[in-house]
Parts: sequence; structure tokens; C-alpha cells
Amino acid sequence: MTTKVKLTKDQKKALAEYEFRLREEDRYLGSVFVTPQGQREIEAKTKIAYNRCKALGMTHEHGL
Repeated sequence: MTTKVKLTKDQKKALAEYEFRLREEDRYLGSVFVTPQGQREIEAKTKIAYNRCKALGMTHEHGL
């Protein structure tokens, strides 16, 4: 039996932000209004959120 890893307040916020950015990226890339510049901007925001999670010590065990 595996136990769930506890998250700190900052980790919870960072994970929520990362999941939100992933949803936004999926929503944007499914749109008919996708542009190369817009795609780069959305992907950059997602990468920033991901790097924030990694900086807080989160791994795949935390949901990344």
C-alpha cells in the first residue's frame, strides 16, 4: 500500500497553477485562433509554472 505525499501550502498553490496552465494550453491549442506567437506565450507560461513546481522539490509523486 502506498501513501500519498503531503504537500505544503506553496506546493499546493504551485501545483494548482501548473494544472491551470496545462488546461489553458490544451484549450488554446484546440482553438481555431492558434498563432505561433500565441502558442509560444502559452507554452512559456506553462514552463514557468512547471519550473516553479520543480524548484519546490516536486516530482511525479506529487502529480507532475
